[in-house]
Amino acid sequence: MKRYTLLALALLWALGCDDDGGSATVDDGGAGQGGAPSEAGQGGQAGVSGEAGQGEAGQGEAGQGEAGQGEAGQGEAGQGEAGQGGEAGQGEAGQGGEAGAPVGPGGGEVPPEIEAPEGVEAIEFIGVQITNGQSELFEIELPEDVLSVTMIVLGDERHMVTIEHFEGPDGQVLVSANPPGVTINDFDRMFTPFPGPFKSPNRVAVASMAVGTMLAPNNPEVAVGPGPWTYRLAALNATSGAPGNLAVDLTVLIRRGPEPTGGLLDVHLHFTGAHGWTAANAPTDEDFQVALARMRAFYAEIGVRLGEITYDDIPEAFQTADIGAEPGSVLHQIYALNRYSSGVGLFFVERINSPFGAGSIGGIAGGTPGPSLIPNTPRSGVVIATEADPDPRAIGHIMGHETGHFLGLYHTSEMMMQDTHDQIPDTPQGDASNTNLMYPTVTAGDAHLSEGQGWVMKRNANMIPVEE
Repeated sequence: MKRYTLLALALLWALGCDDDGGSATVDDGGAGQGGAPSEAGQGGQAGVSGEAGQGEAGQGEAGQGEAGQGEAGQGEAGQGEAGQGGEAGQGEAGQGGEAGAPVGPGGGEVPPEIEAPEGVEAIEFIGVQITNGQSELFEIELPEDVLSVTMIVLGDERHMVTIEHFEGPDGQVLVSANPPGVTINDFDRMFTPFPGPFKSPNRVAVASMAVGTMLAPNNPEVAVGPGPWTYRLAALNATSGAPGNLAVDLTVLIRRGPEPTGGLLDVHLHFTGAHGWTAANAPTDEDFQVALARMRAFYAEIGVRLGEITYDDIPEAFQTADIGAEPGSVLHQIYALNRYSSGVGLFFVERINSPFGAGSIGGIAGGTPGPSLIPNTPRSGVVIATEADPDPRAIGHIMGHETGHFLGLYHTSEMMMQDTHDQIPDTPQGDASNTNLMYPTVTAGDAHLSEGQGWVMKRNANMIPVEE
């Protein structure tokens, strides 16, 4: 069995720190938005997923890599750029069990434009104002049959955005800038500009440029129930680290209905010609179908089946990607090519270049979770590097791992943060979880997902509920 390790750091937040404490942030990732890359160290092999982080070179093991749960997205003009307008007001309870939400800049709700699957209610608001780093405290009424809430904040690539506070009607605080009983230290602040949400009972990805996301609940230890919930958004200038001032667009996806026993996930495959795979030959290519079958088998164990599978080509110019550390990066251009508003888009490239000059990166996810149901954003998918390990079973592992990030799963344990685990009780901690698909290594050998991880994935808005 071949296994290779990746470091589990989270993001390139501190890469350009200046002497007075400001940060020239490059990409936010992993432990937060969707996975930034993970790289191999000196002599080590490629790793997968994770967030952009600053790793250190390991001897034969993962080196500078990011680990963690995915990367953040960089907004593009007209795409992530929020509309101008007045401040968002306070939402009222919805009628007839429908969810309420903040009001749009003109005082009225903005009609949803999201093509939501059955069981998902989508509400979109334009021009929610963030001033001096924070929005107002808003309220949303959740219906009796709520299963989960996904929030997606689209800003601009000059800012890192996040969900900073989420609190229930009984005073249960799932996300906070200052979570009760948690000590925030200097390393936490280096790891992410918003350490409180990351260390909250319902973890929020580190924060990312242009796109911020939250899935709640994202572990079985917390619950989201009916009634009025309050929340606040936050932003920092990605270059200076100063509190942000901008208008953002907010999408709220509310999954409703009975407890899902199974799920159906659409998968949209995009090919650059890397590994010799194209939209024309991949449906019958033996190696590619081995990789796809391995991803399918991981998910079948927890009651998730692959639904519609599409095959598309994208330009060969995208065979070499970067980690998305700069505005307009190749990585974010690739993500923005995903035109599908269902499921998850997977992009196959030859390699993902490391900014550190050593090692290679196996895969990057657009968020943890990714921006569900919203196509053409700089975070709308996951990227798989076929050169990192050409064994189709290893590629299938990376496909399943990165898609797990996009659906809301974190690494079981972060290698560079020994006390940071995925908050799911049935996944062992540390090396004891090295056969779990979300452990920060890649292997062509056995790997599995736990029942608790399946519980989280089935609550993602991309998942179509089915009876198993």
